[in-house]
Amino acid sequence: MQDRLWRIPVLTTLFVAPLIIGACSSGGQSSGIAQGPSDRALEARVAAPPDTVIQRAWETLRADGITPRSFQRSTGDTANVASMESEWIYVPNVYPTAPLGSLPESEKYIKMLFWAQPFRGGTVLYIEPIYDPTDLPTEPTNWARTRTLPSAHPAWQYVQYTAEQLARRMEQ
Repeated sequence: MQDRLWRIPVLTTLFVAPLIIGACSSGGQSSGIAQGPSDRALEARVAAPPDTVIQRAWETLRADGITPRSFQRSTGDTANVASMESEWIYVPNVYPTAPLGSLPESEKYIKMLFWAQPFRGGTVLYIEPIYDPTDLPTEPTNWARTRTLPSAHPAWQYVQYTAEQLARRMEQ
């Protein structure tokens, strides 16, 4: 667990996102937005409240023309816990320089899952990029077929780009 945890005490240090990006190893099965992050989700500590962090993540996706599919707060939420799921993202449309080459078409689609939970003066942000290695994506998502996107996957470059854009928005 320690190898996927970063402490980010001030907003201006969130630009260490490239460090976060290297954390994800081989792709494991995702449990979906309702179940919370898997043990393979990226994790960062951010000096901002959960609502602000999820809002900045939403803005980051919208800047690329991506519509968040769902945004949720826990029922009866007094702890300010929020989550967000993107639509399926066709990586060649949003990051044309990603070296996707001969990958099957199904592997060119990813979905980003975000969870923000309060933690001692800030937020723990979990980011889990997923894909369906077996078929083109569908809605509703067939969670049994999704896998966490491995950091060696060429679409990971878009995940890194998104994290960098989120870091810039957190500095504003």
